[in-house]
Amino acid sequence: MARNDKSNKNRLRVRRVVDVPLREVSGICLRRGRNKRSIAKLSGSEFPKHDPQIEAVCADGAGRILLLQETPPRVELIDLESLRAVASIDLVVEGRGEMAQTWSDPKGSRGEGVVLLRDGHLLVAKEKKPAALIEFGPPNSRSRGLVRGGALANGERWPIKKGRHQFVALATWYPDETLAKTCADFSDLEIGPDGCLYLLSDKSSTIARLDDLPATGGTAALLDAWRLGDLDGKPEGLAFTAQGRPIVGLDTRKARRNLVLLEPALAQLRGRGRRDRARRV
Repeated sequence: MARNDKSNKNRLRVRRVVDVPLREVSGICLRRGRNKRSIAKLSGSEFPKHDPQIEAVCADGAGRILLLQETPPRVELIDLESLRAVASIDLVVEGRGEMAQTWSDPKGSRGEGVVLLRDGHLLVAKEKKPAALIEFGPPNSRSRGLVRGGALANGERWPIKKGRHQFVALATWYPDETLAKTCADFSDLEIGPDGCLYLLSDKSSTIARLDDLPATGGTAALLDAWRLGDLDGKPEGLAFTAQGRPIVGLDTRKARRNLVLLEPALAQLRGRGRRDRARRV
């Protein structure tokens, strides 16, 4: 059974706090490299140098990074070696439904977290009003959903042609009642070393492990959840060490004590979800 009530939630402990020389940490990912890069010097990028509203970052196996911009809703794939934007992708929600209206509202909430899927698709977390997970891909492509181990594999290159693209919403998953109570908003997404999808909630100060997302959309369900405890800042970025320990980036508005390593490990390869625990009962 998922531990989803406040009395039974695991509480994570701070193991280490470090300084990141950034005024705001809105998203984090792990990528091996020695040098820092300034996106203000990117060639071919459409990000404004001031207030680009970048809310999330992830990396593929080729060492390229994907940056998610909230307004306007789009992503850019960046080659860090050449400091060049390889591809620019507008994220569009078509139709006249509630999601399309909130997505197109200039004052509305859009993408706050993103993970790379196979077949060149993206999974984006919409923060609030309403909170949801949205799969984006090329027009006329089909939703793949996401099962455990089904995201872009380690070392795999994310397939995309160079240039300008438009992706459309292929499927949407709204939180079920339990997940909505556990995570008041969706602040970041990450795939753990165990292949599961994890969600960070700023308002609830919680990390949640999610169940598989069925193709064509539906509901997103909670498998397990952990409380972050008292942190000096807003938790807005999530990553994992190779051992499965969570790393949380904090928006402190100061370039200090804004990256926190927590324990115990949540996403270990030997860790199994609710279904496997049920089989052993």
